[in-house]
Amino acid sequence: MYRNLFPIALAAVSLASPAYADITYAEILADPDNPALNQQFARERLATGDAKAALAAVERVLVAEPTNLSARFFRAEVLAALGADLQAKGELEALAALPLPENINKRVASLRERISQRAKKVNTQLNLAIGFLQDDNATGWPGDNTILQQGNPEQGYYQEGFGAEPDITSQTKDSAISQTAALTTTYDLGSETWREAFVSASYSSNGESDTKYLDNRMTALGLGLTYKRGNLTLTPRASAVQIENDFVDRLGNYDILATSLGGHYQVSPQRRLTASLGQTRLSFEGTKDSNDTKTLSGSVGYEMAFAGSYLLNAGLFGQDLDSVKNTDLDKKLAGVNLSLRKGVKLGQFVTLSGAYSQSQYDNVYSQSYNPQSQTIGDGTKREDDTSSVSLSYLVLGSALSPKLANVFFTASYTRKKTTSNIVGFGQARDIANLNANYILRF
Repeated sequence: MYRNLFPIALAAVSLASPAYADITYAEILADPDNPALNQQFARERLATGDAKAALAAVERVLVAEPTNLSARFFRAEVLAALGADLQAKGELEALAALPLPENINKRVASLRERISQRAKKVNTQLNLAIGFLQDDNATGWPGDNTILQQGNPEQGYYQEGFGAEPDITSQTKDSAISQTAALTTTYDLGSETWREAFVSASYSSNGESDTKYLDNRMTALGLGLTYKRGNLTLTPRASAVQIENDFVDRLGNYDILATSLGGHYQVSPQRRLTASLGQTRLSFEGTKDSNDTKTLSGSVGYEMAFAGSYLLNAGLFGQDLDSVKNTDLDKKLAGVNLSLRKGVKLGQFVTLSGAYSQSQYDNVYSQSYNPQSQTIGDGTKREDDTSSVSLSYLVLGSALSPKLANVFFTASYTRKKTTSNIVGFGQARDIANLNANYILRF
């Protein structure tokens, strides 16, 4: 995932410049020989992933000003972002032989080291993150405070247990401290088609919540391959995840085994099509094994960069969930998602996203009871509509200081709402996250 940030990070460590309004291609056509205009245009294009347009712009700068050292270094950055490492290395070697200002000299050395790292057969990346999570409905309690039930009409109902301490019977606002450590190693297969193999291991935890309802630990192992032919890239993956919850009486502990095939087709430098297929097996420990499930999932999407600093993502997704024992859980889900990312400043990005899905359960769902109307929620097949809206902000540390080149910060807010035709299953949640992330490559 973080490898995709490399072109953006390269743009962020370019010569510091004040925030400008986005430069349009029409402005470049109106004044094609303006070095300052082309250099700003090049930075903006590289920050949005359009390295080819950035290269054309910076080369126009060098035609007008062949001794512009900052433009020559920026050209090397763009070449590296395009994967033309040999050309970038040649430009950097030529620059290193010149009497450079100290700030450019340091950047030349840093970029040469990055290219050397990429040339290695084996590359390893360590990601560390610490953050804060707040959820205003941590228990996922129904919005109408209906009592959730276990059982069936023939055998009778009883109130769902939450453990002795604390007794949670209403919406509960809670917060937790989150921590993550993830290690990923890639091996260059030396093939034009089978590009690389990768293996990953991670450990994450949430802790220090008041109710312990948010507290959990997750351990994950994964492996995969990257296949590329022409404009088509395919990535088969397999992963195993173990989750342990402190509130085990309610949430249980479980394992997840997943396999997937993802891919994208690069239609143009600004547009690509994406698709994925996957299968997931969820297995609970102990008496909660009645909730074991198997899920088939798929998605298709479209990505487009436009207007210099925008990235649009739109997609469709679906799932077919089958329970091993508890057929009340069997359902089919279909939905749509949409997101728009905007580069507001060099190295700073804001993303607005939304999703909508509809779930239809295959069997009668009978685990709810409204104490006011004495209504038991059975005799109807459950249908849920779920919508969510998220706003997130990403800041690359290099945009703040060259000393923070391996750091980035994220902040996000999500509003999620579910409505159901069954008593007691509608709910709303507001979730906020703050995270500081550190990346170390070796």
